Amino acid sequence: MKLPLVFGHRGASAYRPENTLEAFELAFDMGSDAIECDLVPTGDGRLIIRHENELSGTTNVANYPEFANRRRTQLFYGHWEVSGWFSEDFTLAEIETLRATERIPAVRPGSANFDGLFAVPTIDDLLATPFADGKTLILEVKHGGHFKSIGYDTVDLLAQALQASNWSERGITLVFESFHWETALDLKARFGHLGKVVFLVESWGMPSTPEGVPAWLDGVAAKVDGISFDVNLLFTKIANDGFGVQFGEPNDLVAQAHERGLLVYTWTARAEDAKFSIEEYYHHFVELGADGVFADHPDLFRQFIDGLA
Repeated sequence: MKLPLVFGHRGASAYRPENTLEAFELAFDMGSDAIECDLVPTGDGRLIIRHENELSGTTNVANYPEFANRRRTQLFYGHWEVSGWFSEDFTLAEIETLRATERIPAVRPGSANFDGLFAVPTIDDLLATPFADGKTLILEVKHGGHFKSIGYDTVDLLAQALQASNWSERGITLVFESFHWETALDLKARFGHLGKVVFLVESWGMPSTPEGVPAWLDGVAAKVDGISFDVNLLFTKIANDGFGVQFGEPNDLVAQAHERGLLVYTWTARAEDAKFSIEEYYHHFVELGADGVFADHPDLFRQFIDGLA
């Protein structure tokens, strides 16, 4: 059985507020082979590490009276309305006054105990940390197409950050990701000589019929290095009755991607979703044969993987 690499999903996000330096360092301490983070721009052209540019879900921005008038609604991709406080409406200096908070405190009260303690980091901060030396960083550029449409070239901003860093001299390995196909192609053109480029896929990014999958995968393999599937795409059925996840049989998507030479990742392993046991839950991720799995509890997944070795 092929054993996957363990990726700390936004760090050790089950234990510390996600996408913070503290979550990343803890993930490496727990044995992660890599950590993943998400990049969005500020109004003055810096890349901060947040899952979304809407800040109220993962920071205490709503508690700042001086920022109350920044709350607004904007349209993504012509149809998706989001209300809140957006990173592009703030300078980096203003972002630095905010503090990270746990996104799902009812599920992760232990992580929520750290609310208000950690800063919102930039990509520059992460690249400069000693704990990243010799490690692998998976950098996801969020909403690249949306930001480009409103005047922010996030791939270029990332290029500037990388050029200003000595990451390569310190043995850091980079992987680049995006859900947006054109952004993935841009990443490949700009950074293909620096690291692997992986295309992220949810159900809305898949062909409408199974018959369309082979040609679609051919096109992906011709342009980028890997594909990262939502785990829900990799089984005949996944059901959640509120007491945990029950998996059906794995399909052949991973095998089809591997046949075309693609790296294959999947996400997200969350121990809270275990229905019968954590071991049974993790086994379903391992049996897929993927090259890497993103996990919110990297310590538990690491222990499970090591137990199979």
